[in-house]
Amino acid sequence: MAGPGRKSGDARREEIVALAMPLFARHGYAGTRTDAVAREAGISQPYVVRLFGGKRELFLAVVDAAFDEIADLLGHVPRRPTAAERIDDLGDAYRELASRRDVVLVVQQAISAAVADGEIRAAVQEHVRAIHKTAWSAAGGDTDRVREFFGLVTLLGTVAAIDVPELLGPDW
Repeated sequence: MAGPGRKSGDARREEIVALAMPLFARHGYAGTRTDAVAREAGISQPYVVRLFGGKRELFLAVVDAAFDEIADLLGHVPRRPTAAERIDDLGDAYRELASRRDVVLVVQQAISAAVADGEIRAAVQEHVRAIHKTAWSAAGGDTDRVREFFGLVTLLGTVAAIDVPELLGPDW
């Protein structure tokens, strides 16, 4: 148990993950250093390594947090009568992530890092599988609707990555 004014290891990990998310969102896995995360958190780099085990584990914790936020958002979409309405509602919920650009960018960065790193790929695949299950259930097993939803997810990731609203305006 942490003493007065001290945070538990879990609370400190959550805080560091939250502080690391914008760094990984902007600079990616390869471009983010654990010492930059430590500086942002006001702690030593060895303490970051002690808490997470290394940069990959820290990145995976950030990726988990981003996907957990998406899952939580999608999990709160009300069940409407038709598959079309349900999948549209999932799409609308995912659009809300535009205001949480760091979450979307971390997912994009994770997908990019997954190309060369099997451990990251496995983590991303697990999260995508869970989102697919949610979409499949909402769509009533309609493959075309699920593909449409994932097309929207891909588009919104690209929009966030290149900041389309800044480029073309809010009504792009």
